[in-house]
Amino acid sequence: MRRAPANAGTEIAGWSIPGDGGQRFAPLQCKTRDLSLLNPGVAHVEPHVTAWAQEVGLLSAEAVEQAHRERHIAFAGRVWPWAPPERLAELSRLALWMFAVDDRSDARGDDSDAVDTELQAMTRIVTCTQDVVPEKAPGTVRVLAEVVPRLADHMSPAWSDRFRQHLAEWIDTNRDMIRRRVERSVPTPHAYVAWRRVSGAVGWCFDLTEYAQDAELTEPVWSSPACRQLRDTAADIICWTNDLYSLGKELRTGETTNLVLILQHHHHLTLQDAVNEVHRRLSLRITELPAAVVSLQTTALAMKLTVQEQAAVDRYVDGIRAWARGFLEYSQESARYAEAPVTPTTAGLRL
Repeated sequence: MRRAPANAGTEIAGWSIPGDGGQRFAPLQCKTRDLSLLNPGVAHVEPHVTAWAQEVGLLSAEAVEQAHRERHIAFAGRVWPWAPPERLAELSRLALWMFAVDDRSDARGDDSDAVDTELQAMTRIVTCTQDVVPEKAPGTVRVLAEVVPRLADHMSPAWSDRFRQHLAEWIDTNRDMIRRRVERSVPTPHAYVAWRRVSGAVGWCFDLTEYAQDAELTEPVWSSPACRQLRDTAADIICWTNDLYSLGKELRTGETTNLVLILQHHHHLTLQDAVNEVHRRLSLRITELPAAVVSLQTTALAMKLTVQEQAAVDRYVDGIRAWARGFLEYSQESARYAEAPVTPTTAGLRL
């Protein structure tokens, strides 16, 4: 999830951006159910996982301070609120890794080649094309070599394969961002929406929702059109919200991978009109989420699942809702988005 820089200089409610001619943009109005969940294990897990991250070379002392300030482990506690402590610890390790990779991928100039090489090394570990990790490998690579096999031990072969595939695809989207930054290329809106569902990390994070709640979906359920629709709907809600939060950063750094900026470019809109259009699309997706939930539940009932398999579907639906809600909560409380130009407010929309 992309971070607004500390020197962003934006105002929060009805925001303006330096150099934008004084334009101001209304914040996203977002209604959510009166439900705020934070895993109670966060306070216990955080010091242990943070110390581990320093030991394996993932985080420097400065990065540890950033992780505390931006509440990276609380992110895991928000989006996986029911994970037991030992599983929350593993999820938190990957959350720290995700934020570290995300920030590394902001590299420019000569650093871009080094980061690209590092990302390729991560992909080799995730896809099992490299078994031995060099002693001097970056912390981001060593983390994957340690944590991913432990997670896979709890998964069936099919589940493990899709988790690893989704993780590798997310790593590759970071390479895409570096390339697009150099080329100054702007994807089409249609291509961007599909790509953003991957670059938002929700694919492999949704796989870990099953791990967090010890409830693997059967392959027919997971691969059904109804389940795909639920994942896509929730992913769009999460990713487009993130695009609104990170818009100030992308405007300042010249990024092109943001739905607001893509719509502005391709449809020749003012920035305000592009923001309004993302609001409209996001609001529509939010209203479509309940129907996607019902569709999956109906599909699962028609499959004549066992009691345990049906319970897994119910927990998965709860987990996806919690992920969407938890991401909103995290974005509102994290210093990562403290200077964000668009601030969602919550009050009544059911996620």
